[in-house]
Amino acid sequence: MLRLLPKLCLFLIFAGRLAQACAGEVVLYSSNNVETVNQVVDQFTKENPDIKVSVVRAGTGALMQRIKAEAANPLGDIFWSGGLSTIGEFRDQFQPHESAQAAAIPPAYRGPNGLWLGTNVHVTVLMANLRQTPGGQPPRGWADLADPKWKGKIVIPDPERSSASFVALYGLQKLLGNEVLAKVVRNAVIVGTTSAAYEGVAKGEFAVAVTMEYAAYEYVAGGLKEIKLVYPAEGTFLSPEGMALIKGAKHPQEARRLYEFLAAGKTQIEVFKSAYRRPLRTDIDVSRLAELPALSSIKVVALDDARMGTERAAFIAQWRQSVNAR
Repeated sequence: MLRLLPKLCLFLIFAGRLAQACAGEVVLYSSNNVETVNQVVDQFTKENPDIKVSVVRAGTGALMQRIKAEAANPLGDIFWSGGLSTIGEFRDQFQPHESAQAAAIPPAYRGPNGLWLGTNVHVTVLMANLRQTPGGQPPRGWADLADPKWKGKIVIPDPERSSASFVALYGLQKLLGNEVLAKVVRNAVIVGTTSAAYEGVAKGEFAVAVTMEYAAYEYVAGGLKEIKLVYPAEGTFLSPEGMALIKGAKHPQEARRLYEFLAAGKTQIEVFKSAYRRPLRTDIDVSRLAELPALSSIKVVALDDARMGTERAAFIAQWRQSVNAR
């Protein structure tokens, strides 16, 4: 009798009865913006009408803490996407999965035993509004932001809540030292979300944001001529992001199907076309899709993701001291 139940369920769906009882579901925890998440979920459900997707959105840090708090009774099934260093810090909360798409992702961006999989990479930039910058000139690099003339004109997302901001500020500390970082902090306005930073610059509330390439470029592509992307002269940082299956999830089969969909090349191309998030897949050339510099032409300062993960707590504690000391 038990072996007949799946066929009976399919028959009832075909007959238009008990569809809700038979349909699968999956709970997606995501720090991506609403538009990107909606686009992906809509396409997934079109191709997988037997699966209902519920979405919980928040910053990466908040979602990591939520997943950890729910470990005894997981309410989410899959996390997409956040910084690999942050995912690594919370690795005990995730379930390994050997993806069929993993071969297209460089080994450096795959978790041990398939614990996570890289999806896209953010390039840290300084997003400048030339109508608000002193003399209409953007900063050239990180060191410029330590100049008192930028006080109150810089906006930075809280690195405890934004994995991309954590990478940027951790990298700045490693590149130029604690003294320069402290001066930048004294000049900056700290906001709770990544979007509040780049939206603030786009609206003219601030002159410069420490943000991600994709977020700033959306405004350039949209025709805002006063917005300029600055790739810091000293070098910038890559913030690879990835996804992972939540350990003990209640809907593991559905979660794996969504995972494979998110990893697929066609999905990542569509996400790039709409949101300019650089895929980590080696078989996608973004220079053919948008007017952005090739990654090879950008001066990149390499950071150790594993070390960032282990040093994250100490850095955040130091960050808090710097903010409180202003």
